[in-house]
Amino acid sequence: MNRSDNRELLFEQALLQAKLAVPRARTALVGRPRLTNRLGEGAAASLTFICAPAGFGKTTLACQWITEAEVDAAWVSLDEGDNEGGRMWRYIAAAIDGVRPGYLEEIKPVLSSLDSNAAEQGLIVCLNALNRTAGDGRLVLVLDDFHVIREPRLLNGISYWAEHLPSHVHLMLLSRAEPGFSMARMEAGQAALRLNADDLRFDREEGARFFRQEQIGLGDEGIAALVNKTEGWVTGLKLAALSMRSWEDQAAFVGEFAGYNRQIRQYLLEEVYARLPARLRKFLVRSSILKRWCAPLCRTVSGFEDAAALIGEIEKLQLFVVPLDAKGSWYRFHHLFEEFLRRQLEQDPEERPASLHETAGLWFRERELREEAVEHFLLGGCYDRAVGVLEEMTSRVVGWEWSHLGRWLSAIPSEHLLAHPVLFFSYANSLVAEYAGDTAKAETLLSEAEAWFDAAQEGMPPEERGQFLAMSHYVRGTIMVFGRNDLAEARKHYEKVVRYAPDGIRILFGLPETPLQPVTARTYRIGNGHAARAVAEPYTLQLAELYRAVNPFFQARLFINYAEMLYGWNDLEAAERYATEGLAWAERKPDRPEHELVPGWIVLARIRSAQARLFEACELLEAGKRRMEWMKIPRGAELLDLELRRLRLLHGDPGPAVEWGSGCRLTARDLVSAYSLYDYLLYARVLLATGSRGEAAVLLHKLLHLAQQEMRLLDAVEVLALQARLHLEEGDKQRALVQLEEALRIAEKNDFIRLLVDEGAPLQGLLADLAAAKQQGYYRGAAAASLSFVRTVLSGMDGAGAGGPAVHPFETLFTPREMDVYQGLLDGLNGKEIAARLGISYETVKTHRARIYDKLGAKNREEAVQRAERIGGEGRSSRG
Repeated sequence: MNRSDNRELLFEQALLQAKLAVPRARTALVGRPRLTNRLGEGAAASLTFICAPAGFGKTTLACQWITEAEVDAAWVSLDEGDNEGGRMWRYIAAAIDGVRPGYLEEIKPVLSSLDSNAAEQGLIVCLNALNRTAGDGRLVLVLDDFHVIREPRLLNGISYWAEHLPSHVHLMLLSRAEPGFSMARMEAGQAALRLNADDLRFDREEGARFFRQEQIGLGDEGIAALVNKTEGWVTGLKLAALSMRSWEDQAAFVGEFAGYNRQIRQYLLEEVYARLPARLRKFLVRSSILKRWCAPLCRTVSGFEDAAALIGEIEKLQLFVVPLDAKGSWYRFHHLFEEFLRRQLEQDPEERPASLHETAGLWFRERELREEAVEHFLLGGCYDRAVGVLEEMTSRVVGWEWSHLGRWLSAIPSEHLLAHPVLFFSYANSLVAEYAGDTAKAETLLSEAEAWFDAAQEGMPPEERGQFLAMSHYVRGTIMVFGRNDLAEARKHYEKVVRYAPDGIRILFGLPETPLQPVTARTYRIGNGHAARAVAEPYTLQLAELYRAVNPFFQARLFINYAEMLYGWNDLEAAERYATEGLAWAERKPDRPEHELVPGWIVLARIRSAQARLFEACELLEAGKRRMEWMKIPRGAELLDLELRRLRLLHGDPGPAVEWGSGCRLTARDLVSAYSLYDYLLYARVLLATGSRGEAAVLLHKLLHLAQQEMRLLDAVEVLALQARLHLEEGDKQRALVQLEEALRIAEKNDFIRLLVDEGAPLQGLLADLAAAKQQGYYRGAAAASLSFVRTVLSGMDGAGAGGPAVHPFETLFTPREMDVYQGLLDGLNGKEIAARLGISYETVKTHRARIYDKLGAKNREEAVQRAERIGGEGRSSRG
């Protein structure tokens, strides 16, 4: 990591910690047991909602209760920027990780998805991970300033989160306004506690304690008058205390008080502000443009070289600033004071807020904190500078998620973006790519672009005109894939992209915002029939032609997708060719190659297993697992390990999968996310293998609903086949035939032969019975699977070799006699003992042993045994 990377990391960590620190008290707090007791009682529910205007002590009360209750607290101070992308969820995850280490690592793969249409699937993963922290005790998650969150997706996510939280986790929302989602059901069920402004108002006793603590000698009558006139507004009382220190006649001050309203608030703030030195006032108003600030940043923005000393003076005066870290490096203004200071800034004819924002943007840009730089440039109306930052970091944006790209581009006015078509179409594309979901907005932008193009095209050079049209069609193709699930229409648009820009388009691409998956083609939503070879193959080959000119690295994922489809269509030779080519491109990818490597290795292993090359399949997965461990990608290693166990199970050896099932933390009662579908499908197979049919039925019903809801056709076929097998094992052959018929209907419409072939012997007899029934006129009709397709699947099973008696992976590598000698090695026998067991000469044993070492790439017996443990377990128990 170079120096600039280190510097960027340090600043990012400081900003992160500033938002995640529980605000520290500056002075002793006034005890409020009547409220902290209510919070303690409400903690047994799922949600506490504290709603009151600014300055009522919401944050202070929450901190006070956390301290007194000695409860673990994850705290996030929200701001306007947290509406953008998935930033709010990233901060929430980081806050929880601060008190429950390991949480962030576990849910990191799904964080990017929480700002997409698939947010619920990611939230399920997050909630399941949170549930696994129950043994660490109670946890409170506090979201301060929740009123700034207005994005519907985020509000819906928090609502879902609140209703499904584990019993040991409590959510506390501190807000100036209603939450943006209905709490009625939770309140009716006593699952939520609400405190409002009336609850938070200081009573006379609390007011008296406050003034005694401030060492202001008001009598009972004066205290009662101030509490009444401020209506218990704690910030009003604090402002009054600050102002009274400069009044000799405190009784006269009390008499002039007018009550809790905007005028008195303004009066008190002006009273405090007007008594500050002129330099300090200037420093404060200039620094007010910053959400969070430190001495070096304030020095640059305000122009005061003694910024650190001025910050020290602010702390000494106990002005309305909030320290954000234990070291006292980062601060923010109290919201009321910040609003007041910004009004002062706007009303001062000598000040230039736009210039201050530009200066702040340059400071952040120098430190490579591009997000903050772009934000300040936009607030200052410096659109050209904002565009410049985005254009200079083009290569880096390609390595970032779509939401980051879209967030930056959305704030730039359309007229500026249209002057930079690459950015305009990149923004439109980011709205729909990878199921971002805002298809309507993307189409509106394309209409704007067409109108602009009609007026401007005559003066455009031919190449520029071609680029504009090509990018427009590319975005329309993206809409067809992710918004309409129509691959045939997408292909037509991609053909036009190649026609208008044969040398490629210059659009910015983000990274997929989904966690690492064991398969890629299965994760796409596909309309029934659109996965058929006649539709999907021309689409894929057209996209490959486009990608070759745009960015050949994109072919890695595309070819692995295609290999998965070819495998499903049972074209194993072509599938192997494209899987190998896709992996070759993945190896050369500069960013996150694991997203192609893992599914590439898995599909290639399945292909080799289907070709009766089980040893090679297991060896490939084992090598990939070691690679993921070396790259420190635990989920990648886990997925490859699960696939090893899955292949062994399909080949008649359930032991490794059953061992995993007994130790994993999955249950049939879990909420299941689409991102975990692979894991739960394997778990369902384990339940069937161990005779846990009741649990298997519950889980398979849940998985089928999820697969259908997410339009995951390949998963739906697999689940239906497993349900058919379950009903058959339960003795309900009629229901088994119905489920199998449904699986065949979907499979035939999409040419999915291999999915059913892989199920092997457990379904082979049922398929034969279904074929016989169809011959007799049953299960026929326009919507039914054809008899010829059923026979095609049966024919594939006859030559598949899966699902029969247990096969050790090395039995496909060794001759029968070599396998006998190899088993002797596993049993710890020396050469002469093996010869005696098998009734052969010692020289013959030595010959076989040498061949075994050569085939395994082992130098000695120890290495051969280690290879056996990695690939094949303990050998065949029936031998020896």
